[in-house]
Amino acid sequence: MFTIGDIKNIAVQIERNGEESYRRASTITKDPEIAEILISMAEQESKHAGWFANLRSDQPLSAEQKEIEEMGRTLLQDMVKGNDFLLDRNNLESAETVKDIINISKDFEQDTILFYEFLLGFIEDQETCAKLQDIITEERDHINQLEELENANSTAISDLSR
Repeated sequence: MFTIGDIKNIAVQIERNGEESYRRASTITKDPEIAEILISMAEQESKHAGWFANLRSDQPLSAEQKEIEEMGRTLLQDMVKGNDFLLDRNNLESAETVKDIINISKDFEQDTILFYEFLLGFIEDQETCAKLQDIITEERDHINQLEELENANSTAISDLSR
């Protein structure tokens, strides 16, 4: 079992990383249509971060639940310890083109989905599960949008202006 705080802190960071990545990419591309899509995705990530930040639990834990919670926290910390998608915002610094940013962002979204799907197995509240499932769906939509950007008009994906 994970605490709401554990889930909240990591998820907020994931969403902030995504928001920052999309906002940065939107300033780099020379195509206004691509920039608009990236800004829209950044705004969705910001909304996700807000939802996670407001996640609360008023349920008191039993002694057994506290012990399980501690094991869960250790497992969660071990799981996220070397995963760039959670912690490393400099990942995009190596990008040479907007296409590179799109590919990095698709990987980021895939990792986020996997993490949230993992969390679903540990959350008992049905309302929280439903909202997390909605966020997973939106993250999948981001991947689809990124793939459309990449495939529909590859000539619009220009080099970074450094």
